[in-house]
Amino acid sequence: MGAIFAAPCIGWADEVQLLGAYVVQARHFDQEPLDVPVDVVRIERESIERSLASSVPELLEAEANLYFSTVSGFTSVDMRGFGEGSGLRSLILVDGQVLNPADMGRINWEQVPLNSVESIEVLRGGQNVLYGDKALTGVIKIETRRATESSLNTVARIGSFGQTQASLAAELGEGTWSLRAGLDRTESEGYRAASESESRSGYLAAGYTLKNGDDVDLRLSMGEVNLGYPGGLEEALYQSDPQSSTSSGLDGSDTRYLTLTTRADGQRDWGSWELLAGYERRSIESSFYATESFNLNQPERYNLKPRLRFERDLTALILGFDLSYDTLTNQRFLTSERRYVLAQAELEESRVSPYFLLERALSDSLSLSGGLRQEWVSYQVDSETYDATQLTPTRTTNRGELPNPNYKSPPDTVEEGTFNERIDQNGFAAEFSMNWRFHHNWSLWAGYDRVYRYPVFDERASYQGAIQAQEVADSLDAEEGNNYELGLKYIQGRHEFFATAFLLKMKNEIAYDDTVVGPSGTGLNVNLGPVDRYGVNLSYRYDRGHWGYSLQVNYLETKLRSGVGDGNHVPLVPRFGGVNRVWWAPVDWLELQLTHRYLGERYQGGDLSNSLPQVDAYHLFDVQAEARVSEHCSVFFVVNNAFDQLYAESASYELYYPGDGRSFELGVKLNF
Repeated sequence: MGAIFAAPCIGWADEVQLLGAYVVQARHFDQEPLDVPVDVVRIERESIERSLASSVPELLEAEANLYFSTVSGFTSVDMRGFGEGSGLRSLILVDGQVLNPADMGRINWEQVPLNSVESIEVLRGGQNVLYGDKALTGVIKIETRRATESSLNTVARIGSFGQTQASLAAELGEGTWSLRAGLDRTESEGYRAASESESRSGYLAAGYTLKNGDDVDLRLSMGEVNLGYPGGLEEALYQSDPQSSTSSGLDGSDTRYLTLTTRADGQRDWGSWELLAGYERRSIESSFYATESFNLNQPERYNLKPRLRFERDLTALILGFDLSYDTLTNQRFLTSERRYVLAQAELEESRVSPYFLLERALSDSLSLSGGLRQEWVSYQVDSETYDATQLTPTRTTNRGELPNPNYKSPPDTVEEGTFNERIDQNGFAAEFSMNWRFHHNWSLWAGYDRVYRYPVFDERASYQGAIQAQEVADSLDAEEGNNYELGLKYIQGRHEFFATAFLLKMKNEIAYDDTVVGPSGTGLNVNLGPVDRYGVNLSYRYDRGHWGYSLQVNYLETKLRSGVGDGNHVPLVPRFGGVNRVWWAPVDWLELQLTHRYLGERYQGGDLSNSLPQVDAYHLFDVQAEARVSEHCSVFFVVNNAFDQLYAESASYELYYPGDGRSFELGVKLNF
């Protein structure tokens, strides 16, 4: 890495670009943002490079005012105030393929290195009709880069807490062919003890343009992620020593993954078409020594998504059909050596989901749209738990290793943890919206969405060793709700302003209730009564060229309408949050940036009665500078949490999960 920093860097003269016209793909196909009745933020490649972010969550916190929380390696996004389990209600797409797992496991953000990303769109609000059940609160659409020229670029950085990161990408774009390949490696000792992390990834992407203009793209990515889990801290320890850990130092997970994505699209006289097909395989080994939990999860996913957009005069019709098939094999081991299988489970889920969206222009400025999606889901779980006394051929005694008289291969199953269940469900989503572009630079829009979400694998069944009131929550219904939105947009020259007010009325929301008692134990995922959420999202951006400013603010109220928390707020949901940034290029080779983030206080996870102390609000300030000192080279310096603010990213049941303290980063970018 020292050789990279020592590379020669001289003279440079690029200029910061002004705000320009752009299109969004909130409805799968290109449209101007003022013509789409959706709260959408688009982050282009230029903004990604300017941000100097090291990961997708870090970028989205600053550029889209999204709230991410990390609990023992699990980084979740909360878009509309769901607190615990919020990541289950926001859909993450990479080149149209779902990044969300089929269970409650972590989203693998590390498999999307920023150096490979071309653009990101953030769609707030219910998007179930076009995107399916995980899009209850919004969608994050990540599009990777397609080679347009021959180039080689690398980004490398070193930082506090043992952080090192290096990425290398090469692309070849000539005529009808394009080829891009990249490698990325990130390591960190972590701010806290036992929070080390390491990720390694690589990808290969190829594209071809046919003679008729149709495009075909293929992308293969694979990698490995290793994470340490430091655990939560009691308040006194959190205040006195936030860098400490309560874990064994061995708790963590090792994930390996492979993803294959194929996409084809084109234009015709009647409109546009697109076909997506994907496959993903992962292997996740996790260890929690305090509970003697040693698991291996191996999920696989297949999906196919054809869609068409017909256009005629003032009418457009989108027709689509989503097919998906998920499987998961779970093995629980007797000890950390992982020699003897204590239990195993096979799960599968298939989905069939046709949909349509009809858009009609009533005039040059006014348009209406409406659509429906029907989804059929079939879920199957088959779990077996074995007699632990029969697993090992020998047993340890005070006289050493002796033959185990109970040993049996294969072992007998025991009643607890052995079950088989099939569940079939179906549901629908609907939307109706209006968009009025009453001026060239202004639009007013309103929308209604019927939203829904099906339970994921381990919300339905306790196959990973947790003893609950029921082994299968067979009466667990899909979440349903009604979402109402009203928005105003303004885009003109250097200015961009968006405002959205919303009301989301949920029923059957899924949450864990530790008071439920059943034949197997206590605790169960249940459907809550009504829950209301309402709020406002505001954003403003001004770009003068050599300097600019942006401000994004969220206000959100939540109310539980029944049960033990009747009238209380949803835990882990702040009322206020915001981010504002200012950037300045005093000379044409230097850019400075200051970012301020604020998150209001919120009740702890699990505190439906709102009786525990709230998690404190916090302000964070980040400073960065980038010097472009030649046509091919720039160096940068970043200070995160400049005032070393002590803050908790999350807290549940009086255990706190500290955010990172002040850190420094030094890096270099090379482009040829």
